[in-house]
Amino acid sequence: MMDFARWFSMIVAAPVRRPATSFTWLRHVGGIGLIPLAILDASIVPTFGSLDLFTAWLAARTPGIWYYYGFMSTVGAVIGAWMMFRMGKKMGEKWMEKKIGHKRFQQVGDAIHHRSFGAIFVSCIAPPPFPTSWFFVGAGTFYMGQKKFLAAVLLGRSLRYGLLTWVAARYGRQFLRVLRHPARYIVICVIISVSLIVAVYLFSGKRLSAEIPEQGEGSLLPKEP
Repeated sequence: MMDFARWFSMIVAAPVRRPATSFTWLRHVGGIGLIPLAILDASIVPTFGSLDLFTAWLAARTPGIWYYYGFMSTVGAVIGAWMMFRMGKKMGEKWMEKKIGHKRFQQVGDAIHHRSFGAIFVSCIAPPPFPTSWFFVGAGTFYMGQKKFLAAVLLGRSLRYGLLTWVAARYGRQFLRVLRHPARYIVICVIISVSLIVAVYLFSGKRLSAEIPEQGEGSLLPKEP
């Protein structure tokens, strides 16, 4: 009895040594931690695909609630996108052009002007290093409708994180092995995303080509009265 008591006291008193990693922190915080990370991911601060990685990792570890992790990442992503949208509306075209350069500024503006919903949707499913955050800023800068913008973000991000968490939960250990080899993960994401991007752009381009008349020079989108 004394030996058992001594052993138990040693176990309780012994410090628990765990590596201070992001994975350890996220494992303790759970899905709630995905919200601030998703907000940061939507900003102009680069996160290098960490949200995808952490979301998939949590879903693979707890496959029974994979939809919860997809939902939390989507909620944070929509909040972050809305914040960038508001920032773009407030800062205006000159600020955005100064930050990303004239050529990229024109490319983002043309995409939003001609494809609108499709441009934002594609930016939401495209893998890093696609400049998704600048499309969010551009949507506000060029006065895209807020409801249409939020609908595109919600659809794109829910599809992205819903599919990601479902695959991670379904394949579990196999998916974790893929995450241990980022090169394979990136190649798979690029192939899927490029296919979706081409399909969306071809569809939206054909549909809108007959609807949008030729525009003169000047601001890419008319401002709200």
